[in-house]
Amino acid sequence: MAKITFLGTASSIPTAQRDNTSFIFQHKKETFLIDCPGSVCQKLLKTGLDYKKVNKLIITHHHPDHIYGIISFIHAQGHINNKPVTVFSNITVINLIKRLLRLFELNKKHYPKMEFIDVLEKPCFFDNNGLRLEALKNKHAKGSFGIKFTLSEKKMFYSSDTAFYPAMLNKIKKLNLLIHDCTASSVYFKKHPSLFKLHTNSNDLAGFLEKNKNIFLVPVHFLLLEKGEMARIKRELSKLGTRVIYPKDYGCISL
Repeated sequence: MAKITFLGTASSIPTAQRDNTSFIFQHKKETFLIDCPGSVCQKLLKTGLDYKKVNKLIITHHHPDHIYGIISFIHAQGHINNKPVTVFSNITVINLIKRLLRLFELNKKHYPKMEFIDVLEKPCFFDNNGLRLEALKNKHAKGSFGIKFTLSEKKMFYSSDTAFYPAMLNKIKKLNLLIHDCTASSVYFKKHPSLFKLHTNSNDLAGFLEKNKNIFLVPVHFLLLEKGEMARIKRELSKLGTRVIYPKDYGCISL
């Protein structure tokens, strides 16, 4: 069984209750931090996790709300003789992080040794302890990707930020859990049509999952800039009935 702990569930613009989307994925001895916005060390401590023991990060793309916390995360690990920190991402993110480490002088010997894995070099970028991870390109930014998690009997996919992309979703067979970009309602998208190129609305997501009746949905990346917007999202997803799990920051679900 795997455990998913949400550190944030909002878009790049947080609310008083929701911070930028990121989460911890735990399975047996493996722990991954998925995306790294701000105050991540404090958030991990609030969930009962020692951030000094988290040494595997997956960064899905280079936008600030997915990467800006990594400098604080590495800085906090200084002088503790921690294990090497491995970052799994695309080459754009890897090169950006390397530049930031040099800029902030976090490449000195008393900081963790950094290891980098380009997830787009081969179909599977991690396979150990009964957990297999694969990167699937999405439609959002240069080199951006979602993550397919395969356990012995369960499968989960995290879309990360993406425009609605059925071709990507159709590649995933017999999925148990889908954590997907659900930035806003279709009403909000119609007011701001540029969002269609970058993100997914709740109506399109519901339409896809109506045809895939065995998948449970966890919508994330909420952009709640209008009064009543969360209610509109829930109304559009209501056709999926009990197959929708609405996450909260610091909430946990199991796979």
